[in-house]
Amino acid sequence: MNYTGTHRDDQSLLSLWKSGDETAFACLYRRYFPLLVTTAYQKTKDRYLAEELAQESLLAFYYKKEYQLDNVAAYLQVILRHKTYDHFRKVLVREQHTTQAARQQPATVEDTTQQLYRTDLLKALQQKVQALPDQCRTVFLLSRDQHMSNHEIAHTLGISVNTVEQHMRKALKRLREGILLILLISLYK
Repeated sequence: MNYTGTHRDDQSLLSLWKSGDETAFACLYRRYFPLLVTTAYQKTKDRYLAEELAQESLLAFYYKKEYQLDNVAAYLQVILRHKTYDHFRKVLVREQHTTQAARQQPATVEDTTQQLYRTDLLKALQQKVQALPDQCRTVFLLSRDQHMSNHEIAHTLGISVNTVEQHMRKALKRLREGILLILLISLYK
């Protein structure tokens, strides 16, 4: 039986379909699928996606056959609009999660790596400080840890300010050389 020629109006096809005639739905499908694809393509600019959204819309329509409809074309357009919005909403959420994850991961990896380097560097610095000659180490620690001036250190240790300055130069030179060596080694690991 030729449903397209015999039952031109959608209401007749709906009636036949609701009574169990699946061929009537196939006729509605063939009638509206191209229109839905065209509408979806205008929104998505993707032929494959447009066909997928049209297919999903017609499938949703198929499962809602118990409703009384006055205008099948308008109802299908509403379903398609919702399917299209859902698609774009999912894409947007996925992009937001991807962007957020991309922002967080490198920062976390970078922070962890920097924290490890900082910890290693501090350990190496402490070892270098402990390796300084006694008087040189004492002057350096009083200056850096106790925040004492050269005059205060000289007075505390009973040495001249000039001697304090010499010990500080010696300590800083050795520490710079040691740290530079550690940094160079870490770069080539």
